[in-house]
Amino acid sequence: MKIYNRDLKRARRWLAAGRSSKVIHFLEPKVPLFIEDPLYYAILGRACLESGLLKDADTYLSRGLQADPAHLDVRLTLAANHLKLKDPAAAVRTWLEVLDDFPNDRNARRGLKSLKKITDQHQQDRFLERFDTRRYLPYIGSKWPGRILIILLIILIGLMGFYFRETIVSTLTSIGGRDYRPGTENLIPEPGRPLTESGGDVLYPMERSEVSRTLKKALKHFQSYEDNKARYELNKIKYSNATENLRQQAIGLLEALGEPTIEDIETDYSFADVNGTPWLYEGNWVLWRGMTANVVYDEDAIRFDFLVGFERGQVLEGKVPVELPFLAVMEPLPLELLARVEPRNGSFVLVGKTLHFLR
Repeated sequence: MKIYNRDLKRARRWLAAGRSSKVIHFLEPKVPLFIEDPLYYAILGRACLESGLLKDADTYLSRGLQADPAHLDVRLTLAANHLKLKDPAAAVRTWLEVLDDFPNDRNARRGLKSLKKITDQHQQDRFLERFDTRRYLPYIGSKWPGRILIILLIILIGLMGFYFRETIVSTLTSIGGRDYRPGTENLIPEPGRPLTESGGDVLYPMERSEVSRTLKKALKHFQSYEDNKARYELNKIKYSNATENLRQQAIGLLEALGEPTIEDIETDYSFADVNGTPWLYEGNWVLWRGMTANVVYDEDAIRFDFLVGFERGQVLEGKVPVELPFLAVMEPLPLELLARVEPRNGSFVLVGKTLHFLR
């Protein structure tokens, strides 16, 4: 957006540089000069938001909305401020109103998509504590310095890759640096080699192109340390008509995958997902909430039926047997369970790792 007023242009530069306090001290005394200017309220409101002055931000942004009810920056900043005030319902209403007038606005779509992923109050509280307002607001810095830097970096990397390609490949394959996770070399198919075999009954038959796509997904997730997603893709290879060599390499890589904790599990799967095809989720980790029933204590283990989704006593998604290979004090409370999927006799059980009772 082109800004013609010298004071507003200067304030926006300071805001882009992260000097929100200076913006506030500079603009607040100038209210009479910009009393009907929505851009003034958008800049000052955003500065207050980034300084943690949420009530002041709400006041200025509301005035900006009165000056121009259709001003995009004011509305987007107001939605982000609603989130900071822990009022997601108001943020949703504001984003929906923005999309009515600006159907292609990425910031509003990103905000609605983020809230749509939230499934319960606990997850919502964590999101509201940690979210970054800048992800849902228009970028206000100059784009050209970044673009020029990216172009120069691409040229530099290309030149380095050409002149030092052998050294780079050798270093990556020998030491396994931070950006390179060893273990995938044998899963990269050689050009011209067959990827599938004919004959025999398999659980997950695939065409050659699908095997290739699945391998790429598995390698991408593995290199990104998204081991739960990688395991799901590798299971497809394991139970498919891929060549025996590829299947054995996939099985070997499955054994190298790590175990998550409640805090860092990078993806989760629903009961309906796992119950439909348990063998595709063999060894995958799930983080489900529910209630216990029929608890049985052994010498060194506990077994019970887990009523998935029934933590509030309203909706039962399904019932699954759970085995805990350790002893614990079982309380009659809803709980959050981190467990590994283990297919058995056409169905599955969960082997628990961590219990978290919800009080």
